[in-house]
Amino acid sequence: MNATCIDAVFGEMTYKHRWFKQQNIKIFSKEWTIIVAANAYSGKPITETEQDSYKRYMENEEKTIALIEEQLKQYINGNLTELSEYWMGARKVERADNLALILTPHTLLFAQDGTTVMLFDCAWDIENGIAVRISPEMKVGSPDCFL
Repeated sequence: MNATCIDAVFGEMTYKHRWFKQQNIKIFSKEWTIIVAANAYSGKPITETEQDSYKRYMENEEKTIALIEEQLKQYINGNLTELSEYWMGARKVERADNLALILTPHTLLFAQDGTTVMLFDCAWDIENGIAVRISPEMKVGSPDCFL
């Protein structure tokens, strides 16, 4: 049985290798249910740094989502030649809602050092997906770069 806690900032969380819960977000003009996770080792409590990062995200969620969408569009459009090697239907992305056809958000991760990363499944890298580091500075890349 997994441990649970009621965190003052995150709300009800469950522990299995990390603290997590499900949460709805609206990105790419669509509603998605994702996992919100706070890293923890050996069942240790969620840190104040993770709480601060989550608060900051929630206070600026709409603005942050818009920036994520823009960063992903720029990344895809700027790397189209490379992505087309692995993505049969590679094409330029004009609007954020077009991203829903090629990206699926699945996890919003808050690390103990305050780093915040949103993870996506994507059409060109089925195995690894793509990540957007939200803080300390916004950057798109392989999840391996940020985890």
